[in-house]
Amino acid sequence: MALSKAAGSKNKKPVLVIVDDERPILTELKILLGRSYKVHIFENPEDVEPFVDDNSVDMVISDELMPEMRGSELLSCLHKNHPDVCKIVLSGQAEKNDIVRAINEGHIFSFLFKPVNQRQLMNVIEKGLENREMKLTLQKQNIELQNYNENLEKMVQERTAQLVKAHERVNQLDGNKMSFLVYLANEINSPLDRIQKLAETLLTYFGVSGGNLKPDKEKVSLYDVVLQLLKEKDKIIKKRNITIDNDVPQGFTVQTDREYVERVIGIVIDNAIHFSNDGGAVGLQVEQKEGKVRFSVKDSGCGIERDDLQDIFTPFVIEPEKRRPRGFGLNLPLARIMTKALDGDIWAESAGKGTGAVIYFEF
Repeated sequence: MALSKAAGSKNKKPVLVIVDDERPILTELKILLGRSYKVHIFENPEDVEPFVDDNSVDMVISDELMPEMRGSELLSCLHKNHPDVCKIVLSGQAEKNDIVRAINEGHIFSFLFKPVNQRQLMNVIEKGLENREMKLTLQKQNIELQNYNENLEKMVQERTAQLVKAHERVNQLDGNKMSFLVYLANEINSPLDRIQKLAETLLTYFGVSGGNLKPDKEKVSLYDVVLQLLKEKDKIIKKRNITIDNDVPQGFTVQTDREYVERVIGIVIDNAIHFSNDGGAVGLQVEQKEGKVRFSVKDSGCGIERDDLQDIFTPFVIEPEKRRPRGFGLNLPLARIMTKALDGDIWAESAGKGTGAVIYFEF
């Protein structure tokens, strides 16, 4: 007799449990089926469930009418914890109600009457095991399909997000074409060394704005970041006699990309120092705000006109006289691109000329 597909593929005999209160029947079935299957026999149906719980079982064949309990009752109990086990009922005195009960409660594969034809029994067992293997395969495929669908959905979401960002970058660059041409026209008569520096600056800006920025998050101490940046700018701070009020607490850490955060905060601090008056003050603060970190830099300098509050973060639109004398007006637009890569926001507040300004960096 051929083994089931599952057993044949793994060179293991399927495991059968046979339950009957008549010992001679159990002995006969074990001899008959023992060549093709690994058979365990039980006279008491109450011993079956603990055995199935502790062992790998492919099929249970049970008599229906037994003193301790009906076979349909046993199979119903087994079905709750082992729905994949194939179940067959053998009965010599079954009535119509017994068959209905076995099917409805025991979830059986087949109901056979004693005495059963050996060929018929072997055929039913083989078909039952094949049916079980098919169900297990289908169940495995359903799990794999579900995992695939979940991964596919995630991939689609990620790809969609990438396309949205790419579309935003294209629109941004396309919308800046005319402004860029005007921008270049204003610089066309500049000295050669400035033109060279402009080219390097533009390459950096377009390289960042057109790239697919992927932050690499780690634990970052903002206190250490600010301390290092102020140390690097110590010379210009002392030269212009600017007071730095650093209220960033020691030990303030956040999960973020160190390079991006250092670059953005460096740009904002540098901007505040440059536009402050000699002898002025620059204040640095940080706070947790609705699950995000809000870093602010306040200066007491020349202030920002209302119409320019948004434009200072847009490339190629700020007039030369409103920029640094030797600058190109691209630092804050660059900071905005990096801020977006961190899923953050950056903006400025000012009451106007001569009132100073505050730039907020939230991430």
